This record gives sequence, C-alpha cells and structure tokens, in this order.
Amino acid sequence: MRGKFYPLYRILLKFAPGDSSLETYKKREQGKRKKKSPLKEECMNEENLTKEDLLKELKKYRQIVDNANSMILLMDIKGNITFFNPYAQRFFGFHEKEILGKNVIGTIVSDKDLLGSDLVAMIKDIVENPEQHSVNENENIRSNGERVRVLWTNKAIIADDGSIREILCIGNDLSRQKK
Repeated sequence: MRGKFYPLYRILLKFAPGDSSLETYKKREQGKRKKKSPLKEECMNEENLTKEDLLKELKKYRQIVDNANSMILLMDIKGNITFFNPYAQRFFGFHEKEILGKNVIGTIVSDKDLLGSDLVAMIKDIVENPEQHSVNENENIRSNGERVRVLWTNKAIIADDGSIREILCIGNDLSRQKK
C-alpha cells in the first residue's frame, strides 16, 4: 500500500502518545488542506513511502525527541502546553498527564521573575511575535518551586491559512552555568 509523503514533524507532533493510526492522521490533515503550494506539492509527489516506511521514520524521530537532553515543548496561541518531551518532564518535575493542556504561566513560568520582569507579558509577546524571541533566556520554575534559568529557542508552527498554530520551544538549562 503506497501513501503520500507527509511532513514527519507534523506526524510526530500530531500523534497522541501510543497512537499509531496513520489513517487517523491522514483524515485529519486532508480536512485541513485548502491550497497547496507548488513546493509542497513537489515534496508530496517526490517521495511515496509505504506505511511501514513512514512508521519507521516516525519511530526514529520520536526516539530523537524522547531522548534529547533538551526540553522540547509545544504551546498553543493561548500559552497552553500541547507537547512536553520526557526530558522536560524530568527537568520540571511534571508528568505528561499533569502538564498537557495547562498554561505555561503558573506551571513552568511564574507571573514575575526575581528581578520583577513581567513574564506573563513576555509569554504573550512570544506567541504574538515569535520571530522577535527566536532566542530567549528567562527564569522558569520547577514543580517543587525551584527557580532555574533556561535558554529557549522558539519557532512558530504556521497553519495552512498562514496563522500561527503553535510555538515550538526548545530549552537548555543554564542554572549550573550561572552559579
């Protein structure tokens, strides 16, 4: 059975934990497609992968994300966490079930840092203007209340209609270096 090539990062981030249904993903994505760019069309026709090939690639990328020594999270445009990799879970002390759907403010980001900076406004600005915050260092909090410094890289994930769908955030702990 041959299928179209789908961007693997989308598949990786769209599958719910334990969901291996490629058909569910295909149906969801087909419903979203309105207008295809020539580049996207070329990419999709360039490589037809079997379901097995696609699942193998998905497993490879999932292993990379799950084994990265960096925090990887996605937040929606309201600041709610939609993805939280295992390293982020260990670092911040939250299990996936505790954190998914919760806002970053009040979980891993406090309202203000120790210097009095307004972190609520910062998160709002990251969502509204991610290109201005492609690299951002700020104070975060762990589930036990410990404050830590994290260097984040942020990248907007754009929907087919051109709007910002989510923000991909990859963080590295700077706390040891700051001491």
